[in-house]
Amino acid sequence: MKRRLIYVLTILVIVLCSWLLLHNRENKSALEKGGKEVTNVITTDSSTSAAKVTVNNGQIPVQYLTPAYKVTVKGDTLYASKKNETDAVEPLKLDLYEPYGDNNKKRPVFIFIHGGGYTEGNKNDAADFSTGLAKRGYAVLSSVDYRLKKDPFTNFSHTLNDAYEDITDVIKWINDNAEIYGMDASRIVIGGDSAGGHLAINFVNQYVSQDPSIIKSVFSIVDIYGGDLTKSADSKLPPVLIIHGTIDKLVPYQQSVELAEQLKEKGVYHNLLTMEGVGHDYKNDKYIDEIMETTTHFLWNVMNSSDLAELPENSGISIASGDAFDIKLPGAYRIPAKESMNIDLPEGWILREQEEEDRLRIQVPEGLVRGNDTLFVSRGEDPKTAMSFAVNVNVIDPLMVKYETFYDEAAKEIKTHMDVTNQSTNNFNGSVEADYDTERSTQGTYNATVENLELGKSVRLEIPELARGQRTLKSYNDIGNLLQTTLDSFNALLLPKLSKPVEIDGNLTDWSDLARFDVKDIKINWRGKQDISATGSLAWDEDNLYLGVEVIDDKHEQSASGDAIWSGDSIQIGIGIANLDGTVPSEYHELGVARGNAGNLLKWRWLTPMGFNINDALELKYAVSRSDSTTSYELAIPWRELSHDITQVKQGMKLKFSLLVNDNDGEGRRGWLEYNSGIGSSKDVNAFGDLYLMD
Repeated sequence: MKRRLIYVLTILVIVLCSWLLLHNRENKSALEKGGKEVTNVITTDSSTSAAKVTVNNGQIPVQYLTPAYKVTVKGDTLYASKKNETDAVEPLKLDLYEPYGDNNKKRPVFIFIHGGGYTEGNKNDAADFSTGLAKRGYAVLSSVDYRLKKDPFTNFSHTLNDAYEDITDVIKWINDNAEIYGMDASRIVIGGDSAGGHLAINFVNQYVSQDPSIIKSVFSIVDIYGGDLTKSADSKLPPVLIIHGTIDKLVPYQQSVELAEQLKEKGVYHNLLTMEGVGHDYKNDKYIDEIMETTTHFLWNVMNSSDLAELPENSGISIASGDAFDIKLPGAYRIPAKESMNIDLPEGWILREQEEEDRLRIQVPEGLVRGNDTLFVSRGEDPKTAMSFAVNVNVIDPLMVKYETFYDEAAKEIKTHMDVTNQSTNNFNGSVEADYDTERSTQGTYNATVENLELGKSVRLEIPELARGQRTLKSYNDIGNLLQTTLDSFNALLLPKLSKPVEIDGNLTDWSDLARFDVKDIKINWRGKQDISATGSLAWDEDNLYLGVEVIDDKHEQSASGDAIWSGDSIQIGIGIANLDGTVPSEYHELGVARGNAGNLLKWRWLTPMGFNINDALELKYAVSRSDSTTSYELAIPWRELSHDITQVKQGMKLKFSLLVNDNDGEGRRGWLEYNSGIGSSKDVNAFGDLYLMD
């Protein structure tokens, strides 16, 4: 009997834990404390009341915030068929991402609209973002199709009206299928990136006055660098989360700053998440986790309350480890009341004595753990009346490091600038240590002492050699305690100068002694090396930059032409001539080549600095051959097609470089492999690697 009782108790514990994991906390429900230890109680006196703040350390899973589910995808679901600009009937589809094992029959719905300048883009663009939301309990309609245009800005009003009709049909599809797929048609988020973000916010802004019934179920908008509004912001807009990078070259960051100002003037609740030093790329490794967490925290807050007096100033903040920060309390939390205030903090975090009544001051411990943590604040114990909000706290390193390689003309050597910036409110006194791969492919180490570095200030250190490969920065305080370990990976190739030109014939057997690299960053549902894999080689002489790429691909498909060759099997190349001091150029080239299904050769240049031709008017020697499952690309790119000043072409010249290999197996572009980044997910020369011309 005792043994049976133990089994029963064990099952009850498992059931209770599962209930806590999946229990929905929305609609102003009180935050479950789950038996967490109360670590301290702080009493704050005021002229009218004495309010207690109870601190609970530890974290428990929360519906719509915690990634608790596996995800299933129902792909290519037809939601409408419409005539496009060619008068052909176009099937419009969506992919439905669902949380597997979630018994909730009324999941909030997120409609994600892909970017592409209203001319391109497809449903696969937001797969990772959609999966992240579905893991947390959302039903996600990922990157829904909408009618694109060849020249969308010739009649932009018509472009928008067609797209508005398509998004209206998506909402109708949700209403018609809500019960089948467990969707809550009364709770919809509309969002997207670039043109998708622009379409999302302008669609709601248009219909909030024109026909409110269409968007009455939209409780929030997520605008990822969508740019400006086509008309003034309406005061009846639902809450808006704006996400934008400060060095975006396609849609200026200032447009989002001005949008935020418009929303503030109209009294529309909004947050602006700024990606410092990032371009047109919300999938940037530095920010992708913070974007997901800030998005879900923002949505959690506005889903639980529409009262501005109950919403936090920001649903996401960044703070350096070891720092203290303030959470400004919304107005409803500042009103004297009998109910105690509760705050849930991660283990080791401390609520400090309150100096001001309208905020809580939190101390983050010093340490090596980085990432995103949830901070909950609630007031009242009754689940029916309690208020609560959540804030994502992104804990970052005290020091930020930026490397920039350069050629020292006097010493005839490649060296590296290492700019160290203090991100902490505490002055930094201590030392830094950098480990890296050298030009000789040996392990290099550099040490330096840094004194009294203030918040936001930087110091430039010079590493007397090339620092590349996996680079590790460690920082220590003035008593030798390790404060951080920061890793990054960077490619820099040294290109040999050829004594005689490479023969461009589609045969790569004579490329063995050149600078080789593996194209190994996978941005595709990869099935192994025989599915798609690639290696490359580079070299130079006075006339040309030479590139050879060997691609293993089980099926070759290239039926496109002109500027659309990226959609089939092809390679795309990003090349920028670095500034003389080694810094990143403001302009660069993006070009590509392909072999058509009939064996015809195809070329195109999409981006270029002023003074060069865009399109196929590109002087280029190239060959693309196909044998069994191997496709060989050979290119000789004349320097005069890359630079107006070919006198720069000499030893030590630095180029920024990226290469992408597209894969299409007959059902559209599946994705790509890349060496460096800055082409596929975004157009960002800052993500390119380095090339150096060497004798």
